[in-house]
Amino acid sequence: MSGPIYSAVGRCWLQSADERKRDIATLVERLSPIAEHAATQGVVLGLEPLNRFETSFINLVDHALEVIERIDSPGLGLLLDTFHMNIEEKSIGDAIRMAGRHVVHFHACENDRGTPGSGHVPWGEVAQALRDIDYTGPIVIETFNPRIETIARAVSAWRDFAPSPESLAVEGYAFLRSTFG
Repeated sequence: MSGPIYSAVGRCWLQSADERKRDIATLVERLSPIAEHAATQGVVLGLEPLNRFETSFINLVDHALEVIERIDSPGLGLLLDTFHMNIEEKSIGDAIRMAGRHVVHFHACENDRGTPGSGHVPWGEVAQALRDIDYTGPIVIETFNPRIETIARAVSAWRDFAPSPESLAVEGYAFLRSTFG
């Protein structure tokens, strides 16, 4: 199980430094027993940083690592998503390398949530960084359909991101296969 397991998508609020410390402490307190239980069941949760337009809480790899390192459980890792990293991180490659061994799941998404390889995500940098950390886990295309209104509203998916879901899947898979092997 992975995603923004710390807040509802679309929930944004302004925090002082003290409020952020309090909220991180609350998250660590509440997520620790869940991560421990997950570990006993052979499950790893993937904490996903989202862009600032979808949450104001965990936006960067180092935000997520603060939580993961404080919990320090084999039941908690990191889900990285190039769509969010493209908005928030100064360098996607450096962020992936910083995440290192904590990466348990990877979303290969284009900057507009469309077909990977059709936009401006620096895929060579992404692929090299994943090789640098010896990542061998799943690389998944995540996209959204604007006809599913609840999700569309939460992630601001107001248009189709490819001519069809099938073309996105087929062309995206071919691109990822050629980029990541």
